[in-house]
Amino acid sequence: MFNKTSPSEKQDAETAATETAGEQPAVPAPEADGEDYKGKYQLLQDQFTRLAADFDNYRKRMRDEQESLVKYGAQKSVMELLPVLDNLERASASLTEDSDPKVLFKSFSVIQKQLTDGLDTLGVKKIQAVGQPFDPQFHEAVNQMPSEEFPENTVMYEAQSGYQLHDKVIRPAMVVVSTGSATESQPTEVPQPTAENPANPFLK
Repeated sequence: MFNKTSPSEKQDAETAATETAGEQPAVPAPEADGEDYKGKYQLLQDQFTRLAADFDNYRKRMRDEQESLVKYGAQKSVMELLPVLDNLERASASLTEDSDPKVLFKSFSVIQKQLTDGLDTLGVKKIQAVGQPFDPQFHEAVNQMPSEEFPENTVMYEAQSGYQLHDKVIRPAMVVVSTGSATESQPTEVPQPTAENPANPFLK
């Protein structure tokens, strides 16, 4: 009923198992695996440390550049306007209360044009207002008045000039808008039939 193994067969089986085990590859010792992972960990740690240091330097450099831009960003604008200030100082030094009004007017016109040209170089342009259709994107209405000269919804007067920087409105023009002719805005009165009017169709 039960299989019986002879001592010789048992010895042969043990010998075969020993030979088979000897043919398998050797497993690395746990100490070798630990040393390998430790080296990889140290390499990754060094790379992370360098990356963190590079990022910190980049963050500091960007912060310094932003602070410099805020502090000195207006340098180009100032350089464009300094010649205007120079001419104002020259005019102030040469003109007196007894100066010819024509000379004063000419000096004022030259300085005004130089200032306008300087702003134009920076991309600052004056918004056209008088005679233009009212546009809330460029104009701010401060009043409305009837006008015989300007059609309805047309800018008839500029209270304060408006300007835009390139394509951005930095200050809308403050304007007075026409409501059209005063006579046209009033309702037309229909004449009532009277006895004195022979052509009155209401008379029998």
